[in-house]
Parts: sequence; C-alpha cells; structure tokens
Amino acid sequence: MNTLTREEAMRRFMAAKQKKQACVERMTKELSSICEQRTGKKIEEVFVL
Repeated sequence: MNTLTREEAMRRFMAAKQKKQACVERMTKELSSICEQRTGKKIEEVFVL
C-alpha cells in the first residue's frame, strides 16, 4: 500500500487550493460580465462554497 508523507499531502492540498482559487477568479469575472450585460450593474460579491 502506498502511503503519503505529510509533505506530499500538503503539496497536493496546496495545489488543489490554488487550482480552486484560479477557477473561482475565472468564474467571478465571467459572472460579473454576464450580470453587468443583463442588468447594467456590477456585482459586489460572489458566494462560493
């Protein structure tokens, strides 16, 4: 059985966290532009789980 070291687990966790942050930023930009086109107002915040 292959076990992870603490360092390997943290490296994977941080990589996933960075990937999620980049995805959230991209989605926020897309959603704000769509919302602005439809309503003419800029969104102030986006809630992400």
